[in-house]
Amino acid sequence: MMILVVLLLLQTAGAVKYMAEIKTADETYAGTNDNIFLTIHGTHGSTSPYLCDQDWYDDFEPGSVDQFEFFRYEDVGEILCATLTTNNNDYLLVEYIYVAKQVYAMPDIYHYMPNKEQTKLTTEDYGSSSLKLCEDACYRYLPIDSNWILEDMDYKTNRGIAHPTNTVEVGKLIVDAINSSTAQSSSIELTTTISNKMSYTHQQGETVSNTVTFSANIPKVVSGSIQISKSRSDSNSFTKVNVVTESVAFSFPCRAGAGTKVKCLAYQEKYQLEVPYSQTWKHKTQNCRYHVEGVANIDSDSNITLEVDEVE
Repeated sequence: MMILVVLLLLQTAGAVKYMAEIKTADETYAGTNDNIFLTIHGTHGSTSPYLCDQDWYDDFEPGSVDQFEFFRYEDVGEILCATLTTNNNDYLLVEYIYVAKQVYAMPDIYHYMPNKEQTKLTTEDYGSSSLKLCEDACYRYLPIDSNWILEDMDYKTNRGIAHPTNTVEVGKLIVDAINSSTAQSSSIELTTTISNKMSYTHQQGETVSNTVTFSANIPKVVSGSIQISKSRSDSNSFTKVNVVTESVAFSFPCRAGAGTKVKCLAYQEKYQLEVPYSQTWKHKTQNCRYHVEGVANIDSDSNITLEVDEVE
């Protein structure tokens, strides 16, 4: 007995416990004796199928409420949907599915998935069939792919974090008015290239396809008299990097008071910026929207500053 207990503990170590409640409709012939498999879907993927069969018990009788507990090594994240599958020729009509997973030191949260359309799980000629029910009807159209369009993109710039990485001198000018009774001035005139490289890390797991692409502006941090003369932007995606390159001209005045000599230095600052963002996606054919949140990571050299030092 002790060996059996140890083996069971080893089998469930690292596994996630799932609980499901399935209500069969209270109608004649609504139940089934076929094998019914349950797969749970979430933001991080899906479980392997579980055979809904309790020993010495007749499951899925008309009007019955059947409860199942099982372990899977797949942690699906936030639960969204559940699929019932059969490979026999009987049919099953369920009213709802409740699904939960056990999280340590947290209360079990059951997700209610009604069968509003009263869709039957049925097959003919011993084929296979499935019925997918979701907590929100729009979840059945996930993941976000080419059938969705980006409706809104919002950068939370007030929550951005900048990490300076490097500073490069791009201009230098000395103005000498030591032997002058009046102030002398000039300006640093330079044309250079600035670039912003951005990648996105979203928090919705597999509910967003890794092939989805979208176009979005990059928030830039610049200073000085910058005038953009040319801009080129590629498409962003969650797996590819977006690069915006711009040719810019800037002018910094450099002034020395009478009897002084100053050195003006222009610097191009390189930094990494983390900016939280939120997106709203809209389905092209269904009245469905889905919200995505994450962090945009920007490698930028678009900050131009001027330093003025008096020279003795």
